[in-house]
Amino acid sequence: MLVELVVHNLVIVKQAHLSPGCGLTIVSGETGAGKSLLLDALLILLGGRAGAKVVGPHAAETTVTGVFQPPAVIAAAIEQSAGVPAMDGSYILRRRLAASGRSQSWINDVPVTVAALQQVASLMVEIRAQHEPQQLAQVSRQLELLDAYAGIGGETQRYREAHDRCLALGRELEAIETGERGSLRELEFLRFQSREIAGLAPRAGELAELEQRFAALSGAETWRTKAGEALELISEGERSVRRVLGKVTRQLSDAPDERLRAAAAACAAAGECLDTVEANCREVVDHLHSDPVALQRIEERRDAWYDLMRKHGDSEEALLAAWSTIDARIAAIEGLDTRRDALRKDLDAALALRTDLGATLAEARRTAFKQLAKGLSRELTDLGMPKAKVSLAERSLDTPGPGGSIHQEFMVATNPGLPPDRLGAVMSGGEAARLSLAFAIVLAEQDRTPVLVFDEVDSGVGGRLGIAIGEKLAALARDRSVLVITHTPQVAALATRHYTVRKIQHDDATEVQVGEVTGKERLQEIAEMLGGGKAALGQAKALMGNHA
Repeated sequence: MLVELVVHNLVIVKQAHLSPGCGLTIVSGETGAGKSLLLDALLILLGGRAGAKVVGPHAAETTVTGVFQPPAVIAAAIEQSAGVPAMDGSYILRRRLAASGRSQSWINDVPVTVAALQQVASLMVEIRAQHEPQQLAQVSRQLELLDAYAGIGGETQRYREAHDRCLALGRELEAIETGERGSLRELEFLRFQSREIAGLAPRAGELAELEQRFAALSGAETWRTKAGEALELISEGERSVRRVLGKVTRQLSDAPDERLRAAAAACAAAGECLDTVEANCREVVDHLHSDPVALQRIEERRDAWYDLMRKHGDSEEALLAAWSTIDARIAAIEGLDTRRDALRKDLDAALALRTDLGATLAEARRTAFKQLAKGLSRELTDLGMPKAKVSLAERSLDTPGPGGSIHQEFMVATNPGLPPDRLGAVMSGGEAARLSLAFAIVLAEQDRTPVLVFDEVDSGVGGRLGIAIGEKLAALARDRSVLVITHTPQVAALATRHYTVRKIQHDDATEVQVGEVTGKERLQEIAEMLGGGKAALGQAKALMGNHA
């Protein structure tokens, strides 16, 4: 149950303190008084979206705190999901919204994410808003309620996953088949490019080698001549370098001066270096010859390199990378046939699984609806619609959707002799509200959520039905907290606790005040809800007396 709800600085609510506890708690007030702000406070506490605008004027932050005492089974589920144990059987949820827009959340003073707060709150609180009757006309909402009643969330999720997989596989297969013609044209061009590069068979580092060999062969005769001339200077004739160095070495080698002997040693070392120089030059003279055929072959290969590089990136690395990419793309396109065949098999299997899961889901819904219809019939009878009949219409779908492979929709016949029709087509506003309330009652009996909130779900009903609705809500509140925002005095008369919301306008500010009414104040409030005056006061006494 909800033990306490405390609100500070929410728009024009400076402070509100409610202590619902177990039972039926009524919130009443004139239209526009600010009752919806209490619902907004609950939504914020449950992790709903809220901006800085909710922070009251001249305030730095809005805070909403709720103290809950859930049943042991739900407390265990909360501890497992959020990792926060109960404190003396209680969970304190708190959320703070700063004027800067920053949001902070706590569970039992432990900081948590908004997602964690939402998960925990969803286990303890369910809100039925006044627009629920309009939502009930939507098939998706009908199936959501039916699945919740049947407890088949797992089956629904498995079907949805199978459906999503069918869509994904279908999109991939369609993309392959649509692009096949273009891929074939692309494949032809890629194969041409690959053959062209493969004809050269380039390898890393080859271009530098070709440049070096081309440079050497293109000047072979010139450099052979220069090498021969160098040999003559080094070794031939009376004034050759070798003979001059030998003569200097001999003349200075036995000199008494150390400096001269060092000079002789240097000349001897230079002579040893000349050995290497002479050997290299003689190697060139003896073996380097002009080879026009080899030169032409090297030049042609070098030109082929540059031609392909102009097409594929202007560098050796880019050409080799392009070759690898082209071959990989060829392999990918050539593998499309294999991939297409595998996709068709996967899609066939996924479609078969979806069909089986869809049939299982439809049967589970069909079975659950029979029990749901009995409960609805009972509740609608009590709510003044004894002749209303709710049925489940079915038809096969050419293309299964995310909600199932068989279209299943609630139908209603509100008057005998008339065929059933879609919910939104045949019901008045009051009938829709009562059907929505009947659903809420039947589902609440099923799921045992410890805190239920109803926001004007009794809108549009008269006094006699108001009593029936109030009795239904009071019955739901026997072992849980039920909060009802209402304009209906017959419902208010059945309250365990009654709070009023009033808007107070000062000269320069407006404030919403929330307070509990008891005794004569409560009697007066219900009389005001009945229209005011002495007659209304008598009616209020009678209502409260009947339910004392």
